[in-house]
Amino acid sequence: MCTVVVSVAPSGPWPVVFLGLRDEAADRPWDPPAAWWPELGERVQGVHDREAGGAWLATATGPARASVVLNRHERPPEPEGGWETRGVLPLRAAADGDLPAGRPRQRPFTLLTADLEGASVTSWDGSALRAERLAPGVHVLTHGAVDDAAVPRVARWAPSFRAAEAPTGPPPAEGRADGLGGLDALADAGSSWGPWLDVLRESTALDERDPEALVRSDLLDGRWLGSLSLSLVAVAADDVRHVHVRLDDETRRHRESAGATRG
Repeated sequence: MCTVVVSVAPSGPWPVVFLGLRDEAADRPWDPPAAWWPELGERVQGVHDREAGGAWLATATGPARASVVLNRHERPPEPEGGWETRGVLPLRAAADGDLPAGRPRQRPFTLLTADLEGASVTSWDGSALRAERLAPGVHVLTHGAVDDAAVPRVARWAPSFRAAEAPTGPPPAEGRADGLGGLDALADAGSSWGPWLDVLRESTALDERDPEALVRSDLLDGRWLGSLSLSLVAVAADDVRHVHVRLDDETRRHRESAGATRG
């Protein structure tokens, strides 16, 4: 369910920027970005999954890299020895530039990795591993292929993100706050991220259960899943910036409201 919008501009001082919405089970414990993995040192930080120990998104300095993993929907048979969490993938990619090879032991995924040279996408559907470099421009990643117009929210919002001026610098840290109010504060901060954040803000007028919604919340297989956080990331030659906004209170309120309506 996650959504990532990425801009690749090789000649810019920040050649890769991306906006990520992390969709996850509302009751799965997690921590905001920090250096949660002592074995990797302070240079690697990420959004920490307490349950499996990995990261949804990780960044590193020296050299500067960022990587984020999105779940896919295919359900291949479990490999001998069991599954390995997908959360190790962004950590390995950010820390060492180590990308998946061979036959991964993770459930299907799409992995975006960004550095000074640009952005690459590695996809595993349970039967084939594919890797591609993203062409310059704006792309949208979800549970399907890159820029998959069969996904309603891609078809609806990819043209809007492409029409808006893409960010050209680091995301604004000033005035950052959690919740949709935090999104408003970031959009109004006067940075180059304003046009993209305006598109995201426009999308929140949709019901969170609408297939075209970017900020999402719904009941799936008996569990509430929703957009728990927003990440704004920019990668330069010797720097990486990550601004993080928690949205899980919005998912909780929606869940409680829906429960009250059903009751």
